[in-house]
Parts: sequence; C-alpha cells; structure tokens
Amino acid sequence: MSAPKTREVSAVSANGGMGKSKRIWSHGLRAIFSLVSDCRDLGDDAVSWRTHFMNGLGRLIDADMGAVGEMAGCMDAKNIDMGVVFWSPGGFAPPPFWHSHLERFRENPSYSPALCSYHTMTRQNRGEPLLRDDFISDRDWYGSHDFLKIQEPLGLDATVWCFRQIPQVKADESSGFLLMRNKGRRNYSLRDRAIVGEAHAVIADQIGGSLARFAEPSPLGLTPRQREVLGCLLEGDSDKQIALRLGMAPQTVNGYTKVIFRHFGAQSRAELLARWIRRGWRWGAGGR
Repeated sequence: MSAPKTREVSAVSANGGMGKSKRIWSHGLRAIFSLVSDCRDLGDDAVSWRTHFMNGLGRLIDADMGAVGEMAGCMDAKNIDMGVVFWSPGGFAPPPFWHSHLERFRENPSYSPALCSYHTMTRQNRGEPLLRDDFISDRDWYGSHDFLKIQEPLGLDATVWCFRQIPQVKADESSGFLLMRNKGRRNYSLRDRAIVGEAHAVIADQIGGSLARFAEPSPLGLTPRQREVLGCLLEGDSDKQIALRLGMAPQTVNGYTKVIFRHFGAQSRAELLARWIRRGWRWGAGGR
C-alpha cells in the first residue's frame, strides 16, 4: 500500500490565516452551540437528535451525504456497530443500499479498509477529523472496496472522518461520523475540518447525558398513557394520587408503574428519579 499523504491539522482563523491552535470564527461557534442546543430539545430520541445534528452540520460544511452513529472496539479493530443514522438532504441514498453494506460490516469488522486505516492512524489522538487523503493515497482509494462498492455507486468521493471517545463511558465506545460530497466537487477545506472537529467535541460531551444513546431506554419508548403516569411519579404522587388524578383504577396504575420501572431498569421511585436527573431529561421536552 502506498504511503498516505499527511498534513498538519490546523484551522482557518477569522481573518483567513492559519494557526496551530484550533480557532474557529465566532459565527461558526455560535452556529455550533445553537445546533447542539436544538439537539438537546430532541435528546430523548437517539435518531431524531442525530438526524438534526447532521442536517445542521451538513449545511455548515456543505456536505451531500453523511452517516452518524456509535461504535465499540475501535482501539483494537473490533469495530462493533452500536447504531447508525444515514443522512442526505436530498434523500438520494436509498436506505436498502446502505443497510445491505451495514449488515456485511456487522459480520466482518474489516469490511471497510478505510475505516480500519482511520482508526489505526488516530489511535493516539481520538477525535481528530481527517480527510480521506490524510490516511489513504489516491491510488489506493480509487481501487478500494470502499470507493468502488459503496461511494462510487452513489456518486460520492470527498470525505471527512471523525470518531471521538464518548466521555460518559469508560469502555472503548466512540461517537463517529462521515460527511461526504458528490464526486467532482472540491475537497473539504481546513475550515470545514475545524468545524467538524469542534462540533463533534461539543456534541460528544452530551452523549449519554442530555443526548440519548442508541441502546438507552427513552420516555418515547412508553405509550402516551404510561408517560402520563411517569410524569405523576416524577412529581412525587403516590399510586392512589395518580389514580385519582388520571381517573384510573389503582391496579392499572400499579401495572403501569411496574412497566415504567422495568423500562428504565429502576427498582424504586428514588432510583427512577435519580436516573432522570442524571440523564438531564426535562419533563415536557419529550415525555409529555
């Protein structure tokens, strides 16, 4: 394999000059924090907030296609998919196409050589956004499985990759995304790359907190009536008070309460409330 090109990671400052410190102009930062704030409002739904995040980030760097998700075992090449959302503003990427490749990847962690190369290069610096030609030469890329079988059929080429360790967990579990442009379009700039790195740093700090992970139980997994009971539980009502308040039989309330505890993996009201507070949910933002 030919040696890939490398370049120093830097960002374009507000006046157009480059500096080693990652500086992003104030407008870009405001856009990133506004985007993350919007994502928190959708935070109970792991798919919704990620879709909104990719819509916003894709506009900021003018991308045509993207994928965002979670992966375990990146450091030792196990590459275990934990959930992924595919995004495109025009909807030109057919879901069956992506999901067929995703199934092959789940069966074979080495299915994407480019992904393996990215993880190898960034093992000591998680969170670094890289362009495709930072770690794979043009000759190797245009003859690769990733390009010929996945990106070329969709007319895609220029790609920025970014995976970052999820701070809320001790295990080797990362948030990651790819943002691609149509074939023939210019490559991403250093400014685009800096935006990606900064946005991912901000969003990753929220994953597992105010932003739901894929495997995490959500209030949206309950029925509307169960969510009503949940709201009363969080406000400290007893089963009898909930029954009177909602016009239910006490036995029905008790049954709903058991379902709610089981859904969130809680053994008591105190544990349920502690989980709710730790998670950063706000009652009314997705519960009722």
